[in-house]
Amino acid sequence: MRVADYIAKFLVDNGVNDIFMLTGYGAMYINDAIEVSGINYYATRNEAVAPMMAGSYARLKGTLGVACVTAGPGATNALPGLAESFVDSAPIMIISGQVEKNHTTYHSKLPLRTYGTAEINIIPVVKPLTKYAKFLDDPNDVRYVLEKALHLAISGRPGPVWIDIPLDIQNASIQLDQLRSYQVPRSKLDISPANIDNIIEKLKDAKNPLIVGGHGVRQAKAINEFKTFTDKVAAPVLFSRLGQDLLPHSNKYVFGQAGLKGSKYCKQIMNKSDLVISLGCRLAPQFVGLNFEAFENAEIVMVDVDKAEIEKNKNYIDLGINADVKSFLIEINKKLNNNIIPNRIKWLDYCNDLKANNPIVTLDQKKNPIDLYYFMKLLGDLSNSKNVLVTDAGSNYYVGGTVWDFENGQREICSGTNAAMGTTIPLAIGCAVAEPDFQILAVTGDGSLELNIQELKTISHYSYNIKLFVINNGGYLSMKKWQDDVFEGRRLDTSESTGAGTLNLSKIADAFDLDYVRIDDYKNIESQLNEIMSNENPLFVEVFTDNYQKIIEAFRDY
Repeated sequence: MRVADYIAKFLVDNGVNDIFMLTGYGAMYINDAIEVSGINYYATRNEAVAPMMAGSYARLKGTLGVACVTAGPGATNALPGLAESFVDSAPIMIISGQVEKNHTTYHSKLPLRTYGTAEINIIPVVKPLTKYAKFLDDPNDVRYVLEKALHLAISGRPGPVWIDIPLDIQNASIQLDQLRSYQVPRSKLDISPANIDNIIEKLKDAKNPLIVGGHGVRQAKAINEFKTFTDKVAAPVLFSRLGQDLLPHSNKYVFGQAGLKGSKYCKQIMNKSDLVISLGCRLAPQFVGLNFEAFENAEIVMVDVDKAEIEKNKNYIDLGINADVKSFLIEINKKLNNNIIPNRIKWLDYCNDLKANNPIVTLDQKKNPIDLYYFMKLLGDLSNSKNVLVTDAGSNYYVGGTVWDFENGQREICSGTNAAMGTTIPLAIGCAVAEPDFQILAVTGDGSLELNIQELKTISHYSYNIKLFVINNGGYLSMKKWQDDVFEGRRLDTSESTGAGTLNLSKIADAFDLDYVRIDDYKNIESQLNEIMSNENPLFVEVFTDNYQKIIEAFRDY
């Protein structure tokens, strides 16, 4: 069997049905093996987006995503998507083609810039952004390398892995019975019964406990256990940006998103809490403040599968537990069965009063020009369990994070850590491939659109049920805001100086064979959205919103 065919068979045997790729000479044997294997392949227009698509696919399905790129510039083009999957903990495998082994910088052991045609030593470049990166220089190592890569991608804190394979290795013949296997190491994570008892005692003593739900809860497939824990503890719950869709926000314990761009009232809840149980959340500066000032009065317990995240916060947390969130919740829920946690009606009433008196969307936002909070709230309210909400950067990312309530089992996939411009379109495509029966409601900005505009053709070619809402707010609204706030209104990269935000979007839609819809009056939004969402074809929707939209600054304004 060819190594390339073994790789394709390995993917199929491990449940991989779809792959995102851009064909190229350096990966030609792998490309051919994918075609022969029957794996569904989706051709991107730029390698940069293939890992992004694989990442959103993996996050939505809870399984491995795979991308394949060619050598040299094909591999370096994939770096932005690799970085996205790394910071958002998406379990993906990137397979890159490479020139013949004897013409690689890696094999030469010399400090060369490049050796063969369109060749670059990609492994040292990608190593800091992967859980495992390997140059396959021996055909008989293919089984070991693939098994190790798969295990590392999906275990612990999920993340990307990268395998670089020279052309002659791809085409080499192997004997299956001579291939060595990878032995999965025993987990070193340990949940101490003493720590469980300690946390329960803290819960008994606390007057204003708070639970934080992060992305790690979903990654650990622990949503049911998380809900059981919140019901037993009966304490307020706040979410990180990637924890938003864990539970419906009508749940009596849920108080939405917290952090710098969180709800109007999250700061008061965070400041008043005296005990924080953080589950699968890295407690980033944008969530807790630069020096954990959001929890200035609280004792903090942090449960995270990534030991480095606990170490990062060691000067601020009181108890760090390096454990899988699901395993931790199973153990503490058992002990909570035999322990009575005090009633905290006053604390919950205080939080509920804050929530009731500080709505994000109010009647005065029903106006023209369209208020983005009002538009996004309607979009979320009209969606259901067959919808995935997608955002990427700037105002659409911030607003979606505060107004979507996930009452009907919707999912959200966003550029969670980076809030990176241009990611909505590839993230939406990955979601459409992962769940072909779903409708993807994807929101991007008129500035972000241009970064991966080529993939509009991918949407129209495959006729994905993606509704792309492009927010026309005059271009780069969030950048204008910090230029106004920090630099006294000194502007650069404006429509006058660089042409930013000046595309004729209806012509763009036509150029990429997409039907175009215009939303420009708040009175028609609901009826137009109902019509748009009843259509199963891809649509390009331009939404004209306020060019001076104010974005909530939870830690500053309230």
